Amino acid sequence: MPKSSIGHYVGTMPQLMGLAVDQLIEANTDYLLTLDLIELDPEKVTEVLYTLVPVSERRRHMSGVWLLLVAQASADQEFAEVLHRLNASVAEGLRELLVGMAHQGLLHASRDVDTETRRLHALIDGLGVQCMTDPALRSEADIRAILRAEVAALSEPCATRVR
Repeated sequence: MPKSSIGHYVGTMPQLMGLAVDQLIEANTDYLLTLDLIELDPEKVTEVLYTLVPVSERRRHMSGVWLLLVAQASADQEFAEVLHRLNASVAEGLRELLVGMAHQGLLHASRDVDTETRRLHALIDGLGVQCMTDPALRSEADIRAILRAEVAALSEPCATRVR
């Protein structure tokens, strides 16, 4: 479709990116709805987290939207708002997953859901950047192993940190 046609239906580039983000969120939500998240186990939690990491060419293409938003957000408030909406959606989904884990006994009682949400979000973002910038750096098996280890760690008591 010519850019002029797109411009007719979508006013600005941030608005176009907003539509792409909405489509990305909808696609991930639709996939997650196919999983039975009522009965969680460590493998299912790992699979949910794995869907957020851009390991395939298709997912890397979709995550390119995120990197573009990151690059533009500091210079354009509209881009920043779209990026915030995407980040908030990911954080909300991770928080819901952690609450579900707590209900299933997969999250140790000493773990704070909000803190663990931020930690998981940072882990997913870090793996995402690695997959986007150097796809050969992490194999799918490596990513799954990292995520499995994190899910297992969440069932253990929170380590007391010395300052």
